Amino acid sequence: MSDQDGFIEHDFKLPLHANELSKAEDLLEKLRIRFLAVKNQKSINGKIHTELFEEVIRVLDYTGALSEPAFRIEAELEELYFKRYKNSPALARKLWQDHYSMIHKPYTRLKNRAFRMLDELDEEYHKRFGAENHPPNWYI
Repeated sequence: MSDQDGFIEHDFKLPLHANELSKAEDLLEKLRIRFLAVKNQKSINGKIHTELFEEVIRVLDYTGALSEPAFRIEAELEELYFKRYKNSPALARKLWQDHYSMIHKPYTRLKNRAFRMLDELDEEYHKRFGAENHPPNWYI
């Protein structure tokens, strides 16, 4: 990332998680394939729903843990931008938020896919058993 993008160059010592995210993405894709088979066979039940749900949650938890270092640099990143662009706070805010979003993008993309799968899983359960009947793990 270079200054020509408007982003500040700074070594935050963030870990590179490309391999870990790729593995999580592969697992999520395998879960999607299992879910699609259940959907096509119209075989959803409480046990299947709970198993798939819990496996997707594990991917979310893993991805969330990987993204923790990115969350920890938020204040430092904000401070860098507001110091660099002290005469233009609106620009500082925009660049800081864009940079922060860019750092989180690979994690956010995977988390969003997982959350969509959870929604689709619940939707499939409701299609089969009715909107008033919730999956066994629905209640807190």
